[in-house]
Amino acid sequence: MLAMQYSIQLPLNYDVAKIRERVGSRSKLFDDHAGLVHKSFLYNDHDKLYAPFYVWKDVIEAQKFLLDDLFKGVIDTFSRHRVRSWFVIHMNYGNRKLKPAFALREVDIIAAEEKLPVFLQHEKEEQDKLLKNPNLYMQLVALDADRWEVLRFSLWKDKVSAEKPHSDSFLEYEVLHVSEPQ
Repeated sequence: MLAMQYSIQLPLNYDVAKIRERVGSRSKLFDDHAGLVHKSFLYNDHDKLYAPFYVWKDVIEAQKFLLDDLFKGVIDTFSRHRVRSWFVIHMNYGNRKLKPAFALREVDIIAAEEKLPVFLQHEKEEQDKLLKNPNLYMQLVALDADRWEVLRFSLWKDKVSAEKPHSDSFLEYEVLHVSEPQ
């Protein structure tokens, strides 16, 4: 699987209602999108970021999306932004009965001397602990092999019930909608 995210910096005076309307109309297009495992429509009010987060079945499906009319709609509206991508190492669901309202994205550098299998096993053990929290909807660990960074992405019932980040490099988001085609 492949995770992707682009962040759109909105003007400070941008009406967030426009983003909410956009999500309301466009989310339906992703609820049954072939090749998509997960999409979180995310917004950070403090930094004025609209930052959708995707998980694709494979690289081919992600590539199709970037070259199709759906992504062209993003480009036409907001211009073409940089799209980050990560190889998904672990993705698991916790309490799927929740409607997540809060997302946390953490990024940490993997030290050059770190043994990757040991590091990733530790990440899996940490994920297993998190999955016991009844307020966790989903958690993902992914790898950026270009920058040698680990990404931790999690969806929570709300900010109050979310675990505190382990990293000093993190972003918090409001979850506007989740699409998970069956």
